[in-house]
Amino acid sequence: TTVKKMTTTAMTSSSFLDRPIPGLNITTAIALWLVVTTVFPVYYRATQTMQTTRMTWLGISLLGFNNLNILIAVCEIGLGKYITNIQDHYRHLQKTYKQEDRWQAAISYLTLPLSLRTLFDLSVWCQMWSTYSLWDPSYSNRESFGFFIDVGNGYSTILPCILWDFVILFPNSLFQNDNRNNRPYTVLVGMIGACMYWQVLYGTIIYFLSFVFNKRYVGKPVVEISAFVGFTNGIWFVFPILGLYASYQLLVQGNEDAVINIFGV
Repeated sequence: TTVKKMTTTAMTSSSFLDRPIPGLNITTAIALWLVVTTVFPVYYRATQTMQTTRMTWLGISLLGFNNLNILIAVCEIGLGKYITNIQDHYRHLQKTYKQEDRWQAAISYLTLPLSLRTLFDLSVWCQMWSTYSLWDPSYSNRESFGFFIDVGNGYSTILPCILWDFVILFPNSLFQNDNRNNRPYTVLVGMIGACMYWQVLYGTIIYFLSFVFNKRYVGKPVVEISAFVGFTNGIWFVFPILGLYASYQLLVQGNEDAVINIFGV
């Protein structure tokens, strides 16, 4: 009887974890992540703190980008860890979808229902790479530049993004003991930001050049290339430029005025 009860409890627990959560899929999970990590902190700072100056649009933009990058960086780490599974799933997608139906594979992934278990299953999230491989097979090739630059970015950009998020939300933390010209801390943050944002920007530029040089666009509709390659990677082109601008201002000025102009206080 005891064993039977334990078995029933285990089955109930497993069923609960595996039951799809209504309305939760890959797209809504990404949106929820951005709401929790970006919208809520910005709202809290604007309404609950005694600030005379609101956050700047530059600060909010970089906060949102950093948090999106953190999520994708985790998936990029998974790209390295689950590359064999990604290759197998890519071959499965090739057999399942005709060339003209590639976009349906993307829609299927973006609307993939998630349970409490699969929400935290990195191998499920890494299906983004096997799906993206329908437009660029280099992401299913462990010897390609795209594979290594993304895995590298995954491991190297999470901590700098967290540091910049903290500074964006709590800019006064740079100034201790009422020293409003605490240049060393400001310059250090600027230097870390310059390194990270340039790394991401440079990797994106080289990736675009590699994509075009190897003519991976051949045989694919312009709309699909623009949406699934241009737009998705373009995010990592536009926002790092803003990050480099903010880093430059911190490095050049290195004082409270620079922080106020960039992030607000």
